[in-house]
Amino acid sequence: KIMLHASIHSRTPIHGILLGQRSSDSEAATQITDAIPVCHSHPTKPIIDMALRFVQVYCDDLDGLEIIGWYTANERLGDDSPSPIAWKVMNSIHKAAKLQNHDLSSDTILVMVHSKSFESMLKKEYPTPDEDTNVNGYGFEVYKSHDKKYLPEEITCKNGDDWSEISAKVSDICLADSVKLYDFEGHLDGGDEGLKERDWLRNGQVAKLV
Repeated sequence: KIMLHASIHSRTPIHGILLGQRSSDSEAATQITDAIPVCHSHPTKPIIDMALRFVQVYCDDLDGLEIIGWYTANERLGDDSPSPIAWKVMNSIHKAAKLQNHDLSSDTILVMVHSKSFESMLKKEYPTPDEDTNVNGYGFEVYKSHDKKYLPEEITCKNGDDWSEISAKVSDICLADSVKLYDFEGHLDGGDEGLKERDWLRNGQVAKLV
């Protein structure tokens, strides 16, 4: 959903919420299991607050899922540094999680779409392990806090799946004109009909594909 959101709105910034499972063990990996698209413009505080509230209610109805972070992409090609807005939202999510769980030791995460890596993924050009390249082949970077500094985190696939096979499927979905994905902004812009039909929380058509 993250990469499809970025490909549909390739000329604007995108933002969204990450769902998954935290661990009380600081050494354990945080698992991302879903992404909820929020907007394809510079988000305002009311949009962010409303989206987070709706998603929290959505998570309350699901067993074991919680808000674990934020994802974003910038509008300019080559601008691969998280914006101040993205860092601010990420910190707010982490503070809210700490209030709900005082034993929380695993950090909130930020996923940043990396334009050159994303382009390589869409073209199905994956760097080999011995290549000297800054492109990781995933299409994005994951950041977590380490000693009050945010550093890139190692990315692993669940159950040891081959990322080249996964990203090839993602590329096909992103390049398919028939696949629709709605974010919260698009849901609101759709009027009365859009509020009913544009299911930004589940995005059922995409969920069936992945």
